[in-house]
Amino acid sequence: VSSLTLQTQAAAFYGDTFSYGNGALTNVSSPLWQAHSGGGSSAVQVSSGQISLVQGAGSREDVNRPTGVTMGVGQTWYAGFDVAVSGGTTTVYFAHFLQGVSNFGSRIFVTNSAVLGGDFSFGIWSGNSPAATWASPLTFNTTYRLLVSYEYDTGIGRLWINPTQMSDTSISASGFVGNAMGAFAFRQGAGNSVQTIDNLVVGTSFNDVLTIPEPSS
Repeated sequence: VSSLTLQTQAAAFYGDTFSYGNGALTNVSSPLWQAHSGGGSSAVQVSSGQISLVQGAGSREDVNRPTGVTMGVGQTWYAGFDVAVSGGTTTVYFAHFLQGVSNFGSRIFVTNSAVLGGDFSFGIWSGNSPAATWASPLTFNTTYRLLVSYEYDTGIGRLWINPTQMSDTSISASGFVGNAMGAFAFRQGAGNSVQTIDNLVVGTSFNDVLTIPEPSS
């Protein structure tokens, strides 16, 4: 099943296991995913039910999947996905909530973690470098489940790694207030790492995005 309509969890907008045929994501998933920047030979690719974000030089494709609704006052949106990182630690953001094609919220970064003793770390902010960085060392080629949130009224973004409940350890950073998000996006930029992504869920509840549920009958 390539794209799940989450009838059993009404607060979730969608889940996506990326179980499309191999090829450019915007082609094989049409019309669910769309490009909002870059493209050509750097298109985000699907392979074996996962997508790969290849960071590097030159113009590279960024993609998003709309929720079908627009965020408003008093709302917090959440997204959860599995990710494994390989290749490098140059700071680059690779995932975020999206308003239109140019307003980003809760950007998730890969960054160097030499001071922590691990291979890399994840960070979060709305700018071009992380304002908060995960304090424990992380390891290449290991799959982590990331949960991220964006609060409309405050602009605060929050990031959890492998949580089981909302009260688990997280990091947070202030951001731009009042961005009416309408999609979740993945980005390829000028880094030197690869992020392998699977099992994305986007919704209005922390519990809805912890895991991909089985499709309802």
